[in-house]
Amino acid sequence: MKAVIALGSNLENRKLNLDIAITHLDELLQDLKSSPYFETKPVGGPPQNDFINAVVIGDCNLAPEELLSELLKIEDQLGRVRESKWGPRIIDLDLIVYGEQVIETKFLKLPHPLAHSREFVLKPWLAIDPEGEIPGVGTVKSLLASIQATS
Repeated sequence: MKAVIALGSNLENRKLNLDIAITHLDELLQDLKSSPYFETKPVGGPPQNDFINAVVIGDCNLAPEELLSELLKIEDQLGRVRESKWGPRIIDLDLIVYGEQVIETKFLKLPHPLAHSREFVLKPWLAIDPEGEIPGVGTVKSLLASIQATS
């Protein structure tokens, strides 16, 4: 099933953090495609450094909950510490879309509930998947255009 994962880092060597995370993701996903890296301003949370963001897309045979567990393991391996909501982080991996699945549990919400409003997700996603779509929400292209028109 097609998985879309957003990555971000704003601590230490941000590019290296993404490079390492993508190496781990390449072990979980087949036919992995990675977007260019984009430098972005933080959204919400305390004052903090700018992020580098990217999106990867690949095919996955795991159940969505298993994939999310693997993403959390990668974050732990890279030293992620959760001190404050939307605070600085060495790595952030978010499962954005998993096929056409719509899931809402305590552990997992798909599609990701904020992805449609996050330029730092949509812009890198569009760079590698011009036909990308958030199920039940809209195309990545139209969602990004809408955000950019209001900013």
